[in-house]
Amino acid sequence: MSPDVPQPTVPEPQGEIGGEPGLRDARTLRPGSAIGIGVVGAVCGLALLVPGLLTAPRSWALISTVVLALVLLWLFVVRPCVVIHAEGLRLVNPLRVVDVTWPVITEVRSRWALELVVEGRRYTAWGVPADPGRPKYGRGLMSVGANKVRGKGTIETPTKPKVEAQTVAAEVEERRTADRRRKDGRTPRIAHQTWDPLSVGLLLAAAAFFVIGTFVV
Repeated sequence: MSPDVPQPTVPEPQGEIGGEPGLRDARTLRPGSAIGIGVVGAVCGLALLVPGLLTAPRSWALISTVVLALVLLWLFVVRPCVVIHAEGLRLVNPLRVVDVTWPVITEVRSRWALELVVEGRRYTAWGVPADPGRPKYGRGLMSVGANKVRGKGTIETPTKPKVEAQTVAAEVEERRTADRRRKDGRTPRIAHQTWDPLSVGLLLAAAAFFVIGTFVV
């Protein structure tokens, strides 16, 4: 028998954004208030849902309304976030997911939330709202980072970074500029938006249950 020939080791690809393994050095940004609201909403929803299921006769209108409210709470409050990784960002919105890398971002700004202009298209990050008390960030506007002058002789130095559009926009701008200075040019050019099947299916199922529970049963 011939001796076993060792197989060459194939290195794993880096920078793939289609799946979670490609998100190297990933950091998820989501306001703490979103988690707090989600927890309070879930507790209140369960407080209504459990008695509705255990009490006879069951009120399907109430049960379906609570289920729909919990699904909407998760989709529009808890789920949205921004994942910053080594090669770009992933915007997780209520029903869609947007993957962009640093080379394709042409402008970063904040209105009511973090906004990215990518090759003429604008993408909004639902999970990173803007602080109305800070100046907006963007072209022709005053940019405000983590430590900026907020008033005469007053310098704000927060003890803990706050997830807000102005601060995140400043970080994105810095990382985009740093990527442009790279000599190897290995960062892929990716701008991809897709529907999230789980979120869309969950919303449709909750909406159908609400219609059946309210108007049919």
